[in-house]
Amino acid sequence: MTRFLGTLAAVLALACPATAAARERDVPHPGPLPASAALPEAGFTVVESEGGAMRAARAAGPNARRYATPDGYQVAVEASSAYPVDPVADQKLVDFLASRVHGDELGDLSVYVGTPDEIIRLCGGDPSTVACYASNEARMYVPGETVRDIPVEYPLTHEYGHHIALWRTNSPWDALDWGGKYWSSAMRICRGVRRGLLFPGNQGTHYWDDPGEGFADGYAHMHYPQAPWYYNDLMRPNAEAFTAIRRDVLQPWAGPRTRTFRGRVSERRPRRSFHIRLSLDGDVELGLTAPRGSVYVVQAEIPDFAAGRRLHDGGGFGVEWCRHRAVDKIELTVTRRKGSGPFALRVSWPG
Repeated sequence: MTRFLGTLAAVLALACPATAAARERDVPHPGPLPASAALPEAGFTVVESEGGAMRAARAAGPNARRYATPDGYQVAVEASSAYPVDPVADQKLVDFLASRVHGDELGDLSVYVGTPDEIIRLCGGDPSTVACYASNEARMYVPGETVRDIPVEYPLTHEYGHHIALWRTNSPWDALDWGGKYWSSAMRICRGVRRGLLFPGNQGTHYWDDPGEGFADGYAHMHYPQAPWYYNDLMRPNAEAFTAIRRDVLQPWAGPRTRTFRGRVSERRPRRSFHIRLSLDGDVELGLTAPRGSVYVVQAEIPDFAAGRRLHDGGGFGVEWCRHRAVDKIELTVTRRKGSGPFALRVSWPG
């Protein structure tokens, strides 16, 4: 009888090899990274939409299940068929994400957990890739195990930085490529782009110069400040960067400020001046309402830069403004060239 049971056990083991050789997932934990974490250089990519391989992998595994966070959000999680169904591990992953600095965007997140080799294949095939984010689906593709001494906590946190950016506004730019408004302004991303040193959205030859990746990894460094920095030094995080990222997450930029200045010009007094302070990069837009038949020149000026337009019967224009200093004190002028009378100058600026 004992011999028969032993034979039966061997047959069952052969019949169910997946169960016998099931892989185990690493469960992420809040707090510092393990001391053994080396965090070598690795790639974290963004794709616009899921490819066929991603959809096939998700279809092969269990259906996604939603798990609640302590603060009331729900996150959809699904895992590779290479892993056993493990609701406890799923819940701990969601609890870990809830421990990251976050806002309402957490409730719009989906996560796919795959084996390291599977993630490489799904995220484009580059062997250096550890995780990726599919923006159209707001879904993170992350490894379920440590990859080349990179613990699962780090790619989870980095990719969540991309998810935050997806739900933020940085007009006139895309926050997914440029980072959040406060961070991109603090790090002077606009100036770096104009100087040809930074390349928003470039996931190819200028991957390490992509502000979208700089923002996501800056977010990861806010949680793990001792981690090595591999991206362009212009984006190396500091205390100001962390303050800006936290503000982008918890108090996101909601849009530009507006103000209307009113005055009158004439032959006797042909020029009027007003002032605004600009502490964020973005569009400065000026719209003039003026008398019929008038020609007024509207100008925005700082000591080393000016932009203006001659406007007939009113009108408007905009300037993509990269700050020259921490706060640009902009002088706005309305100068008469023809006609006279009252005007209203409506100004919009990032803040």
